[in-house]
Amino acid sequence: MKANPVVRSKIRHHRLRGVIALIIIAIAGFSSYWYLFMRQAVESDDAYVSGNIIPVQALVPGVVSNIGVDNSMRVKPGQWLLSEEKNLTGARMDRAAAALAEAVRSTKSLFAQVDSEAAEIASLNSQETKLSNDLSRYEAAAPSGAVSLQQISDTKEEINALRGKIAKAQALLRKAKALVSGTTVSDNPHVLKARAEYVEAYIECHRSSLYSPADGYVADRQVQAGEQVKTGQRLMSIVPLDELWVTANLKETRLSRVRTGEGVSMTAHAYGSEFTYHGRVIGMDPSGGSTFSLFPPNNATGNYIHIVERIPVRISLLKSELKDHPLRPGMSVTVRIDTGNFRSLPMLATEVAARDASYRTVLYNQEMLSAQQSAQKIIESN
Repeated sequence: MKANPVVRSKIRHHRLRGVIALIIIAIAGFSSYWYLFMRQAVESDDAYVSGNIIPVQALVPGVVSNIGVDNSMRVKPGQWLLSEEKNLTGARMDRAAAALAEAVRSTKSLFAQVDSEAAEIASLNSQETKLSNDLSRYEAAAPSGAVSLQQISDTKEEINALRGKIAKAQALLRKAKALVSGTTVSDNPHVLKARAEYVEAYIECHRSSLYSPADGYVADRQVQAGEQVKTGQRLMSIVPLDELWVTANLKETRLSRVRTGEGVSMTAHAYGSEFTYHGRVIGMDPSGGSTFSLFPPNNATGNYIHIVERIPVRISLLKSELKDHPLRPGMSVTVRIDTGNFRSLPMLATEVAARDASYRTVLYNQEMLSAQQSAQKIIESN
């Protein structure tokens, strides 16, 4: 007997639902497997723009008298930022300049004293020679009664007194030579000490004015005119915007195919899908972020809880793209790392990367030279 059409319809419906369920499970399983093991890209929205935040700190204590920049202003390397009043630092430099001039003149007098003592000894030696010759003649003439014994005795006493003066002059000459022997006025220890003190005072006075160490933009200005600042106090920051990179925090379970040199495409929240940035994986931090936290994990104590760590991955940005679509440190981005060629690339960087301009400054290269030149002028003029 044939089944009721309604019953047959219900059976077909149940079978169709089972088939559909199996298809859905198969698709979900394949998708999960592809997502976890087969896909050639690693994506993350836990990424942000990073850059070198260059602090500008007070180099000497003082009172801020003038500020020349403000937040968001562009500054060039060596551009003046602010100044402290120079009343005290200027007075210290004047005192050091006077001490250097005095040291130069004192040293010159020591050299003159050496010449003077040498000339004095030569004069005393001449007198001793003359008296010794006179004594010889007196002793030869004494038997004939032409010279008295008293004159001979007086001459001997004069010679002994003169020899005492010669010994004293020789001691003074040795003392004078000990202060200048093997030196000139410029490299005499007395002058070098005064010169070093002047250079220190010169640099201290020069550093009461602050200049930009690099090309960038002023940010986080914290100082006001009239404020008393201390050495090392942070006054503002300089942020270069043409040398940025992206830090993507990837779960350790997603790193098996991430290699140094892999291509990366990125979109910033500031521009959305309007513009895509391109870069490459520069490298991975040698440890998880928790390792450098205030309280690093210690799984050997207490109850153990397994936590999947995130590893910071450093990704480059093209300067040409940053020029047209500027980013700023702290901005959020979404990254997509192409891992299709992971087998041919190293997981860790093998070469030392060249550093950009924001990793160095030539601001203080001229400082010492200027101080030395100023000190040399004082030496030559005295």
